[in-house]
Amino acid sequence: MKNTRKWVIAFLVSVLFICTFVVGSAAFSRNSSSGNMDMDDSVRSDAVFTLNGYLGLDDSSNASGGEASVANQETANGVGRLTQRVTIVSDGNVLPISGTVTKMQDAFYPGTYVVKFSNKALLTADATIKVRIDVAKDEQVYILTGNKDTGYTQIDVVTADSDNCISFDTDVIQDYTISKTDIMSAQAAMANVMTN
Repeated sequence: MKNTRKWVIAFLVSVLFICTFVVGSAAFSRNSSSGNMDMDDSVRSDAVFTLNGYLGLDDSSNASGGEASVANQETANGVGRLTQRVTIVSDGNVLPISGTVTKMQDAFYPGTYVVKFSNKALLTADATIKVRIDVAKDEQVYILTGNKDTGYTQIDVVTADSDNCISFDTDVIQDYTISKTDIMSAQAAMANVMTN
């Protein structure tokens, strides 16, 4: 009887151990696969966007004709990530350099965005950078380099080609500040007020 009881207890402990192992493995694989799925979705989104650029399709639709989703997230430092829809075209070809557009939440310079690229590059020929921001057709937009802390240098003033889209030519892939506010004039006016 004692021997049978020991075998039953050993059997139950073994079953409990195996169940715990199976549940733990399932939970670990679910967490692991959902993390990989997020990465796969972002890679898929970038691939669809690049293919749409090559095929000349509108950025708002994917290959099957459905609407493409755009993430709208707020970050802790007051900058919201809008999209990764920055296109660089050179000699009719889309360059494989990804970029992000973030909107600055700054009361002094409303309508200001920061464009950052994954790779910085000096190009052998001019390229056209196309950026999707909240802008109306024929509205003036200022293209600058630098930042609020180190100061800005104005590169160009462009007019929006269409609603929500601007483009400018450059031979340097670097971080840019794009603003509907004339930041240089605003800074000069602020400096004039401070000196008087």
